Amino acid sequence: MNRYSFCPVCRQLLEWAEIDGRARKICNSCSWVHYINPIPAVLAYVVNRNEELLVVRRAHEPAFNEWALPGGFLEAGEEASDGCLRELMEETSLAGKIDRLVGVYHRNVEKYGSVLVIAYSVVVEDDTLSLNHELSEGAFYPQELIPEVRIPLHLQIIHDAALFELVS
Repeated sequence: MNRYSFCPVCRQLLEWAEIDGRARKICNSCSWVHYINPIPAVLAYVVNRNEELLVVRRAHEPAFNEWALPGGFLEAGEEASDGCLRELMEETSLAGKIDRLVGVYHRNVEKYGSVLVIAYSVVVEDDTLSLNHELSEGAFYPQELIPEVRIPLHLQIIHDAALFELVS
């Protein structure tokens, strides 16, 4: 994310000020305020007809070689649910159907800053994978055989999705 030093409207040097209870940069010339908003992303908790969970191994940073849930950033103008299904298709060639919202999470990530992650439970009928360059490995696993997922947010989503299954 661009961290502005100069106003993008009138090109004057931005100054720090407290606005709405937060330290923000403001242009004293035209009153433009630099709000730092989160980047929207989506993650898919994908299950097949056998109730097995899709877990993939990342081929690039961040979290290179870690087991994870598929997902990525939303495109401009894209609904979160559509972005979730697009990312799933791009990374795995799987066509899925949104089952439900798992949760909405905020994280501060070193590489991207503030990220707002929307996680959906997705069901697929055909679970034949074809992975793109972002992934080095992936498969559907029964709950007791899921590889070790160490990314805290992905663990949280797996936990939250499993809790929902227990109460429904």
